[in-house]
Amino acid sequence: MTEAWNGTYKMKSSENFDEYMKALGVNFALRKLGNLAKPVLTVTVDGKDFYMKSESTVRTIETRCTIGVQFEEKTPDGRACKSIMTWDGTKMVHTQKWEDKQTVITRYMKDGCLEMDLEIDGIKAHRVYEKTA
Repeated sequence: MTEAWNGTYKMKSSENFDEYMKALGVNFALRKLGNLAKPVLTVTVDGKDFYMKSESTVRTIETRCTIGVQFEEKTPDGRACKSIMTWDGTKMVHTQKWEDKQTVITRYMKDGCLEMDLEIDGIKAHRVYEKTA
């Protein structure tokens, strides 16, 4: 199951991402950069190990963790989170907690694409990445 996740993906579409970033507390300048960025993702899932590299003209971010084990995460907008990734069937659920807030990013494969549902305080965004390699 996890081998299907491995590969490189380019952004195909993004919906409501600005509103989602606004709900996270991201400032105007970073939101504008975030909306302009068209990241290329490199994903490797190997058993319990997860690795994702997100590259864009704005910045490169790497996430490496063990699935099911809480880890410290510094987000692109500077939040210091206690995060965990878990499997929910065939979906990977990434929960980030900081201060008194929480966001959930659910990743899943659909029609050969990596899709992401992002949610905080009822604000939802959706992103689709098309596999290139």
